[in-house]
Amino acid sequence: MAGVTKEIEKAIAGQYPIIYLNSTEEHRIIKLLYQLAEKQKSDLPVITWSCTTGIEVKDTIEETKDPIKALQVIIKDGRPGFYIMKDLLDFSGQPKMDRLLRDAYEKFRERNDLFIFIVSSDKAIPHALSNEIFQINVSLPGLDEMLAHLHDLQNKSATRKLHNEALKDIALSLCGLTLNDATHVMHQINHCKKITTAAVSSLINECKRRLVTSGGMSSLEYVPVDFNIDQVGGLGRLKEWINIRKNIFTHKAQLSGMPIPRGILIMGISGCGKSMCAKVVANTWNVPLFRLDMNLIFSQMHGSPEAAFHKVTQMVESAAPAVLWIDEIENGLGLLEGGNINQSHIFSAFLTWMQEKSPLVFVAATANRIESLPAELIRKGRFDQVFFCDLPDDEERAEILKIHIKANNQNPDDFNIAHLTKITKEWNAAEIEQAVNGGRIDACAQDHTFTTKDIAKHIDTIVPLSETMKEQIKKIRDWAWDRATPASKGKGRELSFNEESQ
Repeated sequence: MAGVTKEIEKAIAGQYPIIYLNSTEEHRIIKLLYQLAEKQKSDLPVITWSCTTGIEVKDTIEETKDPIKALQVIIKDGRPGFYIMKDLLDFSGQPKMDRLLRDAYEKFRERNDLFIFIVSSDKAIPHALSNEIFQINVSLPGLDEMLAHLHDLQNKSATRKLHNEALKDIALSLCGLTLNDATHVMHQINHCKKITTAAVSSLINECKRRLVTSGGMSSLEYVPVDFNIDQVGGLGRLKEWINIRKNIFTHKAQLSGMPIPRGILIMGISGCGKSMCAKVVANTWNVPLFRLDMNLIFSQMHGSPEAAFHKVTQMVESAAPAVLWIDEIENGLGLLEGGNINQSHIFSAFLTWMQEKSPLVFVAATANRIESLPAELIRKGRFDQVFFCDLPDDEERAEILKIHIKANNQNPDDFNIAHLTKITKEWNAAEIEQAVNGGRIDACAQDHTFTTKDIAKHIDTIVPLSETMKEQIKKIRDWAWDRATPASKGKGRELSFNEESQ
């Protein structure tokens, strides 16, 4: 809150009589203004107004619930104080209202004892008043403010007490939420039978999910992740990269000065697990996953694409730490031929945001047509690493077969994995999954035990992508050979991620 306090103090020192505080946290703002009023030389009173109560002053006998009447009373009386107007922007745009605000500005701009604070969220100041109103965007609580709030809650509560280190860890995780939301989460934590790291993370992630999904932006979707990294076959190098960074994508690591992972671009052949890996990142790091649908951004159902994209990125940053998943980025950002002017603007905005975004928003992007990606997107500084997912080799296909056989509640030892591996050469992971699932369905339909023969029989009915798209796959492999890091171990150049720089 120190930054907001300084901004308000600057506005007061400059004798701006009307100050707009853009925030959803009325209670937090009012508490701050009371503290600032006490610091003024004349110890100014704090006077609030809303459309349901009017001006809350004991000796005011006039009816002031109407905003125009309230402003007329303030201008006429001119009594010193901090006037907090809670709902005023809901009535803005009326000629009489705008005129009164200009009159207030002209009358009080030479005084240093009367200030009108307009508190609102997600409302725009009328353009005609932009020169008269000093605007401050109030940031969400930082660590110090959040920790102080949690200590206050503990002091007022008769429930169990948490030690200081535990409170600090929780405060770090709650950063990005409002104080009210943090209070609700703390009440939920206090009702847990056993307070564990997993339980606390789950409650906080659920709160962040609710806030983002209730923001009215259908282009941003919360994606539940119900599988872990052990359920991904192959891609050993990529999984190693994810595991190594498991404990450094946190507020605590950020405060310690640790370089925070920014994002990865996963490109390659369809069906080889690119989208699954985006989900694995969120699951392994225990943070929420949000998918950005660029088609809905460009649909203009949420206003101009530029404004919608800006709002979406703000929402994701408010939920940090989080993973933002952008599927088929070459299509979503209009990198293919025929992109319109809006797509060009969004691409530029995306590049800028990638450079300036909150450190604790990790971007997991996937791409199929990798030759469409421009150099400015894949250069270092935007993504930490560019991975290429190729068709799985023999060892990886055996691992994938075992995973899907287990998923069908069967023991892989009862199947001839070596034979199935041999006859699925040059198959992708999605095709192997389909063969196993199809074999299980056939066995159930024929009412007999599920065996290797059922899978092999189903394999005979599938034409793999490596046959139908042979030329395109060769083109993809040729492009990626010396431009991307293989996601699988034993392919391409070897490197140690312990030595790799961020």
